[in-house]
Amino acid sequence: MGSSADRAKIREEYERVVLDVLRGSVKAPYDAYISEFIDQLVVMMEKLNNSDVETRNKFRYGLSILTSPSNKPNIIRAKINAYYAYLVYRGYVSAYSVLKNKLVAGGESLYTWIRMYRSLNI
Repeated sequence: MGSSADRAKIREEYERVVLDVLRGSVKAPYDAYISEFIDQLVVMMEKLNNSDVETRNKFRYGLSILTSPSNKPNIIRAKINAYYAYLVYRGYVSAYSVLKNKLVAGGESLYTWIRMYRSLNI
């Protein structure tokens, strides 16, 4: 995953499986950071692959959901929850407003993703 060609290919794949879901589900003004989120998926995967065994085992399932091409409703919802959790993690929106507007499945879902982002230091 080190070369820039590899990164570009991986980003293109993640964009293909995540972008359509987010574009179809995330409304303005929350849609402004979709490209940044996809870029961070590549970074998260690199950090996960370079992390210790415990961290890899703990978060591999979550990242596999994000990069899955599946169109199952639970996978789509997980990608949306992960995106809004990223917005909260980066400080673009408050957890209160995301929960109040029912943009995520619930607080536990939101904070599960945030714990992963914190552990990977993205």
